[in-house]
Amino acid sequence: MKFKFTVLFLSLTFSILSQEKIKTTFIDSLVLENKTVYEINEHNIYYSVNNVFYKKTKDKEFNYTNITLGNLTTVDLYNPLQTVLFYKDFNTVILLDNQLNENHKIEGNKLENIVAFSCIGLAIQNQIWFYDSLSQKIGLYNFKTDTYKFISTPLTSKITLHTTDYNYFYWIDEENICYTISIFGKIKTIGKLPVYDTIQILNEENYVIKKEKQLYLFKKKENKLFEISISKNSFDKFYYKNGILSIFTADKVINYKILLP
Repeated sequence: MKFKFTVLFLSLTFSILSQEKIKTTFIDSLVLENKTVYEINEHNIYYSVNNVFYKKTKDKEFNYTNITLGNLTTVDLYNPLQTVLFYKDFNTVILLDNQLNENHKIEGNKLENIVAFSCIGLAIQNQIWFYDSLSQKIGLYNFKTDTYKFISTPLTSKITLHTTDYNYFYWIDEENICYTISIFGKIKTIGKLPVYDTIQILNEENYVIKKEKQLYLFKKKENKLFEISISKNSFDKFYYKNGILSIFTADKVINYKILLP
């Protein structure tokens, strides 16, 4: 199968619009207490402590643990009704319902042809995005039929960061170039991104970037960086979803309401 690569040749000079800062509004903060927090929204908090995954609502707390699978590597909360946990040590993907009951277990080492799962994310139509580090191909696993298919040829550069939504798998390579592939296997080169310390891909057009002690929104089409105003100058990481920007410091998480242009 052959794929057509579309390359967007854009200027590699990025400008910062200091006069057009993006304002934020403080919502609340939460003491972490040794928690690894994955997401906070208006209704729920998702976190882990000592390798146990928790969902805390206003009224209840649910948890999932599986000591046989080693350390929890990544959590995908794109759809809160279908949480995806990845345990890299045992090459296993777990799907949970909204009360953290296990409803699917995918073991890469037990497939007829072993798949070394990596870069896991939820896709459309009962499927899971994955990157197989053995074949170096991107694929889709159908957890209803327990079948999978590869939709790309082997990648020629290493994936340094990825994100997914229902229809697309995005990744950044070692040359700081961003790509996307659709569920139909069409690969597109988005182009070169600014230098960053940390980055979150929101979609093909928008990226939240941490550079030194500052956050920016990078709009790829405009090729511009917009500074995001936050009160904290020192923080470990950040996460944006549905208008909420979470800033993680050493001992707490601070939530802001933010409207991106």
